[in-house]
Amino acid sequence: MNPRPQGPDGAVALPFLRERLLAVGSLALLAPLPLFFSYSVELGLLALYVVALGLLLRRVRRGRVPRLSNAFLNVAALVYLPLFVFDVRWGSHSLLKATLHLLLFTTVMKLASIRRERDLSMALVLCGFLFVASVGASFHISVLLFVGVFGALSWRVLVRWSLWRDLAAAPEEWLRDPRAREIPGRGPLLLSVTAVLALAVPLFLALPRLRAPYVRGSASGQELTTGFSDSADPDLHAALKRSDRVLARITAERELDEGDAALLRLRTVAFSRWDGKLWTNPDSRGRLFPTAGGGLVPLTGRRGARVDETRALTIDLLPLGSRYVPFPVQGTALRFTDSISRSWSWGHLERDEMRNLRLLREPDGTVRYMAYYGDAPELDLSSGGVDASAAPGSEVLRRIARERTRGLDPSREPAVAARALEEWLRGRSFSYSLDPVPPGPNQVETFLESRRSGHCQAFASAMALLLRELGVPTRFVTGFAGGEIGPFGRYILLRGEHVHAWVEVWCGAEGWVAFDPTPAAGIPTVKRVPIFSRLRQLTDGAEFLFDRFVLGYSQSDQVEMMQRAREAAGAVAEAARDALAAVRGAAGSLAAFARGAGRFVLPGVALLLLAALALLLRRRLDLYRTTGLSPASAAYRRLQKALAGRGARLTPAAAPGETLAAAASFGPSARAPAEKIVLAYVRESFSGQSDREANADLLAEWLAEFRAAIRAEGARGNPATGFP
Repeated sequence: MNPRPQGPDGAVALPFLRERLLAVGSLALLAPLPLFFSYSVELGLLALYVVALGLLLRRVRRGRVPRLSNAFLNVAALVYLPLFVFDVRWGSHSLLKATLHLLLFTTVMKLASIRRERDLSMALVLCGFLFVASVGASFHISVLLFVGVFGALSWRVLVRWSLWRDLAAAPEEWLRDPRAREIPGRGPLLLSVTAVLALAVPLFLALPRLRAPYVRGSASGQELTTGFSDSADPDLHAALKRSDRVLARITAERELDEGDAALLRLRTVAFSRWDGKLWTNPDSRGRLFPTAGGGLVPLTGRRGARVDETRALTIDLLPLGSRYVPFPVQGTALRFTDSISRSWSWGHLERDEMRNLRLLREPDGTVRYMAYYGDAPELDLSSGGVDASAAPGSEVLRRIARERTRGLDPSREPAVAARALEEWLRGRSFSYSLDPVPPGPNQVETFLESRRSGHCQAFASAMALLLRELGVPTRFVTGFAGGEIGPFGRYILLRGEHVHAWVEVWCGAEGWVAFDPTPAAGIPTVKRVPIFSRLRQLTDGAEFLFDRFVLGYSQSDQVEMMQRAREAAGAVAEAARDALAAVRGAAGSLAAFARGAGRFVLPGVALLLLAALALLLRRRLDLYRTTGLSPASAAYRRLQKALAGRGARLTPAAAPGETLAAAASFGPSARAPAEKIVLAYVRESFSGQSDREANADLLAEWLAEFRAAIRAEGARGNPATGFP
C-alpha cells in the first residue's frame, strides 16, 4: 500500500472526504434550527447560515471541495473579533446570543477548510455543540421530536463514518460493492438507543440540579401581563387573557365537573392602594410560615386549623414571573411538597395583612402544593386594606355611585350597596370585550360614562372605586376562575384565558366579601372542551408534564425521590425479615444437616466453580480468539495478536490501516506478508468475496513469514518502535 497522495497545496488527500463532508454538513444544517423557535438566534442570521452552508455543500456535491488556507482563516478570525465585541455590547446585548453567532460562523469556516483528519473530527464536535445549544435553549416538548430526528440522522452518519474509517485502506471497495454501503439493521439501533437511555435516565435523576436553566432563550414579546406582580394597571390590555398557554394544573381527590366553579376560583393578589392609574400595596412585612417538613400554612388568622385530607387540591403552578401563590377562596390551609428547596429563603412563605401569600424568592420552576378547602369561604376579619381605602376624590365617580345606590345607606348596609353596583355593571348597559384601550387620563370615568365596554380589570376597578366614593373600603383582587376539565383523570387545566379580577368589599361583621361585577360573558367557567379540541388538551398536558418533570426537575424532587426509594427499600427489608422469621423455624433441621455436609461437599464444589470461572474468564479475556472465524479473519486476528505481543498499541477494533502501519514499523520484510493478510481480510470482510489466492495454507505461510521477520527484526532491535 502506498502512502496517501497529496493535493496541489500539499494537504493529504483524505479518503471519503466528499462523503464525510456531505454527512457532517447535513448535521450542521439541522442542528441549529430550534434556536430560532427559542428566540436564541435571529431569523435573518440563521437564514444566512443556512444559505452559506447550502452553497458550500452544493459545491462539495459537485466534487469541488473548498479548502481555505490558514492565512485566510487567521484574517477572518481577526475581522470577526471586533464584530463579536460589537455584538455583545451594542448588537444582541447578550453573551449567549453572541456566542451562538460565533459558533455558527466557526462551523461554516471549519467545513470550508478541511485539510486533515482532525479537522473532520472538529467539525463533528462543532455539530455536537450546536445540538446541545439547541436542546438547552428549547423549553417546548416538541424539542423531543427534534432530538429523535437528529438522533436518527446522526446515527446513520456515525455508522457510515465508522465504515469509511475501516475502509480507509481499501476505498475502492466502497464504490465496487453496494453491500459495503449498507447500514446495519434495527437490532443495533435499538440496542444503541436502549443503552443510551439506560445511561442517560439515571444520570438525569442523580446529577446535581441547577437553580435555574443554564441556557435560556429570550422570548421577546411573550412576557406575561401585570396583575400577578406588585402592581396592576387596568388600562393595559392583558396579553395573558388571549393566551392559550397552560399556566397551572389542578388535581383533586374526587372528579371535578361544571358545578365546581366556586371551588376553582383562586385568589392570587389583593390590592388596596389606588393612585389614579395603578393598583399597588403599601410596603409592609407580613408573617413568615415555614414550608419545609410538610407543615400547614393557614390562610386566615385562626391558629391550629384542622384540615380534611380528602378535601384537597394538588396545584402545579408554572413560573408566572411572580412570587405570589394562588389559593382557593374556599381554602383553609396550604401544604407544600417537602421543602421547595433546602435554602432558608425557599423554605418560608410570607402572608401579609390582606392574606396575600408570597414566596421570598421568585420561582424559576414549577411549584407544587396542596390546598385544603371547606364548604364555603372562611370569615376574613383582617383589617388589611381598610385604612388604605380612602376615596379618590372624583366628582364623576361620586355622582354615579350616588345615583346607583339612591335610597340605600352604604355605611350601614355595605353589602346591599355593593350588590346594587354589581348588578348594574353586569346589566345590559355594559359589555365584555378584550379589545385594547388607548391610554389616557380618567380611564375609569371614560369606561363608565361613554365606552361601557372592557375586560374584567376595568369592571373590578370601577366597582371598587365607586364604593370608595361612598365610604366603603374595597380591595381589587386578581386570580383565576374556572378551568378546562382534562380528557383523562381528575384534573383541571388553567390557561391564560382563566385569569380574572374581582372585588372584595368590607361588610363589617361579615368581614371581606367577594363580588364579581364582570358580565357573565367575561367570567371564565369550568367546561369540557369539544371532542375535536381534546387532542390539544393531550398535547398541552404532555407539555405541562414535560415542563414539570423534565425542565422543572429540581433538588426537592431529588430529595423526594430518594425518600420514596428509602421508604420502599425499608418496606422490602421489613417484608424480607418477616419472611425469614417465618421459615427460620422450619429450616432449622435442614440447616444443621447442611452445615455437617458442607464440611466435605462445599469445599469441593467451590473449587470446581472457581476452576470453571477461571477457564471462562480466560476465554473471555482472550480478545484475539479465532474460534468460528473464516481463514482470512482468523489470520488477521493472529497478526494483530502477534503485533500486540511485540508492544504495538492495537485492539481487535483497530482499523486495517492501523494494523498495517504497525506491521510496517518492523521493516519491509514484515510489511510484505502482513499486507497480504490485511488485503485478504478486507476483501473478505467488506466486499463479501474470498481471495482466491488466500487459502488457509497460504495464510498460514504468510503468518509464519511475518513472525519470522519480526523475530529477526527484534533480535537487532527495532528502531521504529523501540520494542526489543
